[in-house]
Amino acid sequence: MKKAAVWSALAGLALFAATEFAPGFYGTWYFVVNAVGFGLILPVLASLHVLHLPVRQSGAVLGTIAGTCVVIAGLGGAPETLPAVLVARAVWWWTIGKMWAETGVLPRPFGWVTMLLAILFPAVAGIAAFEGRSDASPDLALRLLFAAWLVILAAFLWPRRPVA
Repeated sequence: MKKAAVWSALAGLALFAATEFAPGFYGTWYFVVNAVGFGLILPVLASLHVLHLPVRQSGAVLGTIAGTCVVIAGLGGAPETLPAVLVARAVWWWTIGKMWAETGVLPRPFGWVTMLLAILFPAVAGIAAFEGRSDASPDLALRLLFAAWLVILAAFLWPRRPVA
């Protein structure tokens, strides 16, 4: 799981770095760093799938599919507040968070926090949409939150032994 931890940390750092390059100002850098960040999530998803499979097969499959949808949307440069991105991330985080909270595959408190984020992430974007905000601040805040979550995930994956 150490490799997955490294990929998760690098993905989080890359997605954080991408926020420094606004698409309108440094478009090429933004899209390159963004692609690296989302692309590095794929090996993390594969490792999480292996970790989840012994405890709940349906959750492992749903978590992997929903996480892959988040990666695909991210690679396409979709804003964090698009409904499809919000739904995919909410399904991903709810599924894996619930699995962690119920089974202890990763620390249960982190599972509960992940489930809470699955609810709050779309709520923040929804409130911004209803307020008629046209700036990118919800996208930026959600991107930073996602980047931080990936780095924290890396910390929890680092000490784990591989699943036999």
